[in-house]
Amino acid sequence: MKSSFNRKRYIQIFIYCIGVQAAVAAGPTDSTLHPRRLFLSINTQVGSMLNTHESSIIENYYVGLDLRIGWQTGDFARNIFDCSFRYPRYGFGYYMGNMNRIILGDDEQTGLGKPAALYAFFASPMARWKWFSVHYDISLGISYNFNAYDPQSQPYNILVGSKNNAYINIRLSTEFALRGYSTLGLGFSFQHFSNGSYQKPNKGINLVSGTLSYRFGTYRNSEKNYRRFPIDSYQPAWEWQIFWANGVRMLDTDFDIDQPHKSNRWYCSSVSTTALLQTSHRRKFGLGLDYFYFDWGRYVVKYRAKAEDRRATTRWYSNMALGTYLAHEIGYKKVWLITHLGFYITDRVGDDPKQPWIYERLGLKYQISPRFTLGVSIKAHLAKADYTEWTIGYTILKKTSRK
Repeated sequence: MKSSFNRKRYIQIFIYCIGVQAAVAAGPTDSTLHPRRLFLSINTQVGSMLNTHESSIIENYYVGLDLRIGWQTGDFARNIFDCSFRYPRYGFGYYMGNMNRIILGDDEQTGLGKPAALYAFFASPMARWKWFSVHYDISLGISYNFNAYDPQSQPYNILVGSKNNAYINIRLSTEFALRGYSTLGLGFSFQHFSNGSYQKPNKGINLVSGTLSYRFGTYRNSEKNYRRFPIDSYQPAWEWQIFWANGVRMLDTDFDIDQPHKSNRWYCSSVSTTALLQTSHRRKFGLGLDYFYFDWGRYVVKYRAKAEDRRATTRWYSNMALGTYLAHEIGYKKVWLITHLGFYITDRVGDDPKQPWIYERLGLKYQISPRFTLGVSIKAHLAKADYTEWTIGYTILKKTSRK
């Protein structure tokens, strides 16, 4: 009953957003101020789960369906970002999947469920000709309705420990513009579901699939305008930023004999500073330093010592670690996609005795003012989520580019 209520609530939100966008599109617009046109699309997916760690899979097949509403940009106004991204499209969508034929263990009634997700997307062409184009597509959102891990009903499901998870979809597609208002697409999709270690177990679900899509626009394909115009040169400029991030996570407690904190969530935080060189209107490169605080540090030290039948030695720095990272940011107007590749300078006390010394960070940040940003990101080790970070950032020094 609860699952049905959640699905209805998400569908109501999606329909409400469609109504808002339709009203905006139907209202009076000035093409110089709003170089966008509304479209609707449907996308079908058929695939299976990527699996390198599970030997309990006895069936591996899934289908999915996407419904989308969004805007297609064009050269109606000379927007630097739209032109540099070859006139992208963006909006939001609703995903529905059936993973009940992905079966773990020997019980054919214990599939992964029928998850759904509400998400935002951004799609940009890598190459475009008159009637044919090649696109990449990134979607980020929140999913729900998984058959999560349960000791009785789902003992083999170590992939997701919660019904609600983050949703990430990366798609490559080729598109063929038809006469009139329609476009057909064929592509390849990679999907990832994870809760960022908020609820264990959480190895994550990775899916690959072939896709077939149909898009209907509120304008004829012959009326589309994608002419490129010269973009003013950008003089590289430096900036210095500082971020404060916070999160919580559960531990893998296999090493803990008594497991007294099996269901506890632990606080974690970091302070980061980055020197960035902005080389164009949409791209930045830099180098940064991380200071990490892990609330579980001393607990892990004590229980490792107990498991090895020795005396625990905790230090004042047992909950702390330092790291340095290479940074890359790519932005569209006020939204920036951030990627970091980091290396621990000091020992990192984690719940895995063989904790990697390399870490990654993938996230988004939104520029709410010239100085302040808000963001969310996933910190991971070799693509395995460590925890979710919620960040606030401040630009201490910013040198304006001379054009």
